[in-house]
Amino acid sequence: MNIQAIRKPVIMFFLLLGALNVQAQAQTQTAKPCVELKNEAQVEQQYTDAQGKQATRLVAPGKVVPGNEIVYTITAKNSCDKPATNVVINNPVPEHMTYVVKSASGTGTEITYSLDGKSFDKLEVLTVKQTDGVSRAARADEVKAIRWVVATAINAGQSSSVRFRATVK
Repeated sequence: MNIQAIRKPVIMFFLLLGALNVQAQAQTQTAKPCVELKNEAQVEQQYTDAQGKQATRLVAPGKVVPGNEIVYTITAKNSCDKPATNVVINNPVPEHMTYVVKSASGTGTEITYSLDGKSFDKLEVLTVKQTDGVSRAARADEVKAIRWVVATAINAGQSSSVRFRATVK
């Protein structure tokens, strides 16, 4: 049976970013939701490692300003004792953010995009009809949501993570 979409409010920092909602759907053998979602918003920080080399790590954001890039990581964990199949993660791009082209990733997932939050397709297929009736390719700032379809089951107790980047408008 299909588990209803799980909506989980996540990190909200500064009114500039607003709230980000994540949905996941999973087909399992039980009636309780098996897929728990964790969403992290982070920024990259440069540092010098123990060997004296420059390195990058993800850290919680402090104050963010227009132009800052935020890295969103969504982790879907199967909390049941059976594999979760047909896992779909839908994530809106926060209102005051612009999706960074080609930044969505997730091992073993099919990634599609939406301009309206309802219909999804490959980014290179999405078009926008202009006022003169001519269609043009969609731009990154027009992406409203991203969908990851996890190709394989998430085994009991295991997790699958996906990620994307967005800049503050």
